[in-house]
Amino acid sequence: MSREQKILQAAERLFSERSFDGVGIDAIGKEAGIVGSGVYRHFSSKQEILATLMDEVIDAMLLQVPETTDDPRADLRALVAVHVRFCLGRAQLADIWQRENHLLTDDHLRRFTRRQHQYIEHWVGLLDACYPGHPREDLVATIRGVHALMSSDTTRRAGSRPPADLESLLVRLAMAAMDGLRTED
Repeated sequence: MSREQKILQAAERLFSERSFDGVGIDAIGKEAGIVGSGVYRHFSSKQEILATLMDEVIDAMLLQVPETTDDPRADLRALVAVHVRFCLGRAQLADIWQRENHLLTDDHLRRFTRRQHQYIEHWVGLLDACYPGHPREDLVATIRGVHALMSSDTTRRAGSRPPADLESLLVRLAMAAMDGLRTED
């Protein structure tokens, strides 16, 4: 593993445990097995580390977006499953994504927002296909709520519950929450 990767892993762990503001460069360096000043050989700032972690989230999400089929409901379920799997598999990073993205500097935030918009557009398109007639704002609000639901329990120890069971539960809950968009005919 490269030194840069070790720094990112250390920052991911520490930002998740203590928050971005609760961690300094020295702590990141120590966790990565180097002196704090050594971090600056790889990253110009703690902000750049956070931005790199946010890029990892968006890269992972965009790369895993399933191909669309002629069944938007099945496509939506597949997208939900991908999102839940990411949150379970990279729980600390998912936690940072939900909690710390507002701390990005303006330049990093603009890039992050633009890239995240690509991911959200997949969700908006599928929700609109499954539940037509809703204003875009309602669809985006639903997406935000469902994302919070899907990541809500992923950073806790599941106890004796197998990860596949938790994944299945979170997928079912997310689908049920989105069914709130159904209109009565």
